[in-house]
Amino acid sequence: MKKIAILAFVMCISLSATAQKKKGKAANNDCYLTEAAKTFDLSDEKKIELNDLLVKASEDRAAINKGVRAGEITRDQVKGKTRGINRKYFADLGKLTGKSREEVMVFVKEVGGKCKK
Repeated sequence: MKKIAILAFVMCISLSATAQKKKGKAANNDCYLTEAAKTFDLSDEKKIELNDLLVKASEDRAAINKGVRAGEITRDQVKGKTRGINRKYFADLGKLTGKSREEVMVFVKEVGGKCKK
């Protein structure tokens, strides 16, 4: 009987741990992709490319954070590295949409606040 109780307890703990994983990023990306498709009149192919750009930028930022936690990157280096990732993303978004950097930056600022809610 104790084994069953322990097994049930372990299952409950593991289920609650997996249920608490953040799912906000996917929802933010969906909102961002929807708004970008409306604003820039993107085809399905371009939406997939934009999603790939978003995922790549997120992975690069996560790698920076991991480097900070591991002590490989100092806090002072984070700003420069993050700025480089953002510049590349904005340039790629401009190429993808055919819009200027200024238009892309206006879009990102407007939609960024809207999709984080």
